[in-house]
Formats: sequence, structure tokens, C-alpha cells
Amino acid sequence: MRSLKIAFLTEFFHPHVGGCERRFMEIGRRLATKGHEIHVFTIQYDRNLPKKEQIYGINVHRYAHSGNYVSPNGFRSFGGILKYSLGSFMRLLGSDYDLYYANQWPMLHSLCVKPVASPLIQEWCEVWTNCVKVTLMQRLLKNVGDYHVAVSEFTRQRLSYLLNLDPSKVVLIPNGVNFAKFNSSRTKIWGRIVYAGRVVPHKRVKLLVDAFREVKKKIPTAELHIIGTGSRLQSVRNRAAGIKGCYIHGFLPEDQMIDLLKSAWLFVLPSEREGSGIVVLEAMAAGVPFVTINHPDNATKELCHFKCGLMVEPRENSIAAAITQLFSNEELWKELSVNALNFAKKYDWDIITNHLEDFFGEVVKTASK
Repeated sequence: MRSLKIAFLTEFFHPHVGGCERRFMEIGRRLATKGHEIHVFTIQYDRNLPKKEQIYGINVHRYAHSGNYVSPNGFRSFGGILKYSLGSFMRLLGSDYDLYYANQWPMLHSLCVKPVASPLIQEWCEVWTNCVKVTLMQRLLKNVGDYHVAVSEFTRQRLSYLLNLDPSKVVLIPNGVNFAKFNSSRTKIWGRIVYAGRVVPHKRVKLLVDAFREVKKKIPTAELHIIGTGSRLQSVRNRAAGIKGCYIHGFLPEDQMIDLLKSAWLFVLPSEREGSGIVVLEAMAAGVPFVTINHPDNATKELCHFKCGLMVEPRENSIAAAITQLFSNEELWKELSVNALNFAKKYDWDIITNHLEDFFGEVVKTASK
């Protein structure tokens, strides 16, 4: 394949931490290594970040600084969204990229750049159902992309039955994992539970803390490590106060987070809304099974079909029961652990990037006809 000039549009990018940021970084750096010219157009969420720089061969363009872009409750500023969206239009006006690949959020940017970005590939992380405004925007967005990519089969199916988007027009390019980085023969500390991710309302970290309080009554040696930041961090700290063995770390450097994950016995994700769940794949690559909740908007539960983890009802006693069950049933834990490891091997970022590169080649080939 010839070298391509590719524009990625994503509201947040490194060093901002999140699943979408990691996806664009991992794929972008691999495409750059393959000789493609990669440009990322993103928000300058911190004025201390340079407006232009190169990271792992990726050309990063930051603009549309907005000091209060995300509120403490996690809501985006409409003014900030508009500034980023119009700024993206101006930067792509007259551009000559072979293709344009837009992340789903904040949606308005895809609508704004459509007149100057072709072919435009629209990526979908998730499909919302609990907000009328977002639902209406999603219905507009489905008509914007020349092509569509879903990050999970769960999201691909929801695009079909919730937004009536023809499944044949949606390509599945799942999230991945740096398998070599997370895989380890390190001995697990039995009873060590880890959560890693944002500490925001829909992740329901407080529910995990409450469940852990019940676990401690039956397993005094159990540990819970919560890694991540967000609007609910202090309230989670308050909730965990006085629970022995409950550690609220906040932000941890990546190497420390990985070390902790490798030593973990179980990963718990009590989130109500996940489009895919990269961090669960990372835990699986470390041979760590998971517990997640049964919620209509939680894609992670689909992994339970492959016997990599357990799905329970979103109640503290249900989560606690699953944890105590695995603690006393080593054979079940081993089965889930082996399945998780074998599943994660198939989703290395190198494999995922090759699939996306092949898809990009087909898009460019079709556009040149």
C-alpha cells in the first residue's frame, strides 16, 4: 500500500487519559511507523501544551483552548464544542488528506467538517439512549460519514437497531491491547481487586466500594485498589474512609498502574456505560478475569459470553457475592483467567492497526475511482 496522508479528529489526545485517546495514540503511532503521514486535530485543553508537536511520529495540532471545556459533572461546554468544531473546519479548509477519520465525540465537529473533509470515516464508540439531545445528534451523525467504524460488535449492533444504520455500512475495528506490555507470569496476589478508569458518575465506583465493604466481612485479607481521577474522586475517598485494605490512588503513572494490574487477582468494572472497555482488555492480557454489571449500555458484559469474566446485577450484594465466589473457587478463577489471556492475544494493537490500514486502503481506492 502507498503511504497515506491521514487526518484524525478527536477532541482529546495524549497526554489526556482515556480510552479514545489511547486508541488514537496506539493506532496512530503504528500507522506512522508503517510510513503513513498522521495528523491529529484536537483541543488544546491545557494552555501549557504546545499548539504543534510530534509524538511518536504523529503530528499533533492543538487549538480551540477552552478553560472550562468539561464541567466537574463531566458535561462539555457548548461554547467549547462550537469553538473546536469551527476551528476544525477552518484548519481542514483546502486540505488535501487522503482520508479523514473522526472520533464520535463531541459530534458537532463531524457535522462542521463534512463540507471540507472527504472521504469522511465516522467512528462510533457507543450509542446513547438516555439523552434526547444526544439521540438527535446521533441521528444526524449517521448521515454524515461516508463510511462508519464501530469499536465493538455491541456498538455495531446498536447502530443498527437503535439508529437504523445499515449493518453492511459499518465496519468493525475493535479496541486492542499492547499485549506484550501487560502480559506477565507474575504471581497474582489472591484477593487483590483493581478498578482503573475515570471516577465519574456512570462508572459507579461508589457501588464497588460498597460491595467491597461487604466482601471484607467474609474475606478480611481482600484489597481494593482504585486508580483514576474524575469528578467523584473525593466522594469516593469519603465513602471508602475507614475500610481497611481499600486504597484510592487517584492518578498513577502508567508503569505503576501496569505493575498493579499485573499483580491483581480480579478486575471489577461496575460501569453503566461502556462502548468497549480497553482497560478490561488490558486486565485480560495480564491474565486477570473481571466482574462487570448487567446494564443495557455496558458493552463489557458481552465478553462474558467468552467465559472471561462474570456478569452480575448492579447491586452491591451481587458484586460482593461474585467476588467471594471466585475467591473460594480457584478452578473457576483459573478457567476465566486462561480464557481472558487467550482472548486478549487476538486483540493486540498490531493486529487491529493492520485491519484498519487495510480498510483505509479500500476507502482510498474507492475514492480514487
